[in-house]
Amino acid sequence: MNILTDAENQIVDELRLAFYEHVPAELRTYCSLTSRISQEVLNKFAIRNELMPCQLWYSDQTRNFVVGFLSNQQASPEWNGHVACRAGNVIIDAATQNLEVKLGVVVPWVVVARRFLVTSQLIARARLADSAMLEWFYPPASALVQPPEEPQNIIDQYAALLVERISKNVT
Repeated sequence: MNILTDAENQIVDELRLAFYEHVPAELRTYCSLTSRISQEVLNKFAIRNELMPCQLWYSDQTRNFVVGFLSNQQASPEWNGHVACRAGNVIIDAATQNLEVKLGVVVPWVVVARRFLVTSQLIARARLADSAMLEWFYPPASALVQPPEEPQNIIDQYAALLVERISKNVT
């Protein structure tokens, strides 16, 4: 795993801040699409990255919820998975809103979390207010982890807007 440089971290942070200024809020639960938009933006800045299928966990003092790769989920046309974008020592998840929209849990719209530098089932953790946290785990071994394809024209459209905005703000 490579550690992002200060300049690369600045780009990732600008991506986090600008994402939903340019990507419509209606897309906030489409993890495959939002991760591919993040991936395309990072590609334009020559930051090595890849899609990372994962489970997203939320926990606080009294509750915990999981998004992605649940074996007990009812049949649905939606993909039974979750995916974020991995770049160096961070992950970028622009679809944490699945927790709020589907489960009523208030979370940030885009989270950049530092990856653990040791290999384990736990990929990253982000601490939230009131002792709550988000955690990303590798999917179960038997899971079908290939995220669905997304329309390249939509990815390109929003990535171009984000690249333009980020280019104005990075030094």
